Amino acid sequence: GLLVLAFSGLSCGGSSGPSGHSIADFISAIAANTGNGPVAAVRHSGSAPAAANGPTATVTGGGTVINGGSSQVNVSANSAFNNIIVAVDGISGYYEITLPAALSAVDLVLTLGQRIPNTSFNLNYGVGDANGVGVYQTTPVTVISVGSGEVQVSVSWDTPTDVDLHVVDPNGDEVYYGNTSVASGGTLDLDSNAGCSLDNKNNENITWANAPSGTYTVRVDYWSSCNIQGSTNYVVTVQRKGHAAETFSGTFTGGGDQGSQGSGTQITTFTYP
Repeated sequence: GLLVLAFSGLSCGGSSGPSGHSIADFISAIAANTGNGPVAAVRHSGSAPAAANGPTATVTGGGTVINGGSSQVNVSANSAFNNIIVAVDGISGYYEITLPAALSAVDLVLTLGQRIPNTSFNLNYGVGDANGVGVYQTTPVTVISVGSGEVQVSVSWDTPTDVDLHVVDPNGDEVYYGNTSVASGGTLDLDSNAGCSLDNKNNENITWANAPSGTYTVRVDYWSSCNIQGSTNYVVTVQRKGHAAETFSGTFTGGGDQGSQGSGTQITTFTYP
């Protein structure tokens, strides 16, 4: 089934760094899946805690993102930790996730800002226990620029496979790889790993600059595993002007269905405005 991670960053201040940007311009929210449901991060102003004698984080995933999308990251350490700190290098502010119990590995979902100021940036991750935060680990992040618009729907996934995004607009027209633009203005402007021709961007994006009113239906199709063994984890992000971002996580297994129009797993329906 689908694990729904609906969350928003809780602001405890919004001061900007020397660049005039704050961390919220880069990361709009973070949630941790601890096995007991999602835990939302709290956003703080100022500088992240200095490294002390806590565990050292190991971070995988999250190297390529799109503005307005979401990214899956695994944070682990060689001993259990109680909290996670996430900061953008050189930018004021940071997020803190307080875990309900000490864990040695946690999956995070990071939701990116719709207007990220840079084409690349560094994320610093730290984990903490009673001895404080350990040495921070840095992940370079590359941003693929896509349309954000009044309605933006995207999917990211974590394997070199072909995952396809489908959105049906209020007129009943379906935007997907076989119909990349529709009369209402909806456009598929990023189609990754099409037909298993791997570009490893692992994101797709459909956007309406001026979105029609009504109900939208979102589906995601596992077109092909591209001969990769195991499972593919995905996150769908829905951005609507005037609403908090919503994310929906799930997993695909098997070889894929090479689906076309009407294919895929229904993720959500939503209305705009």
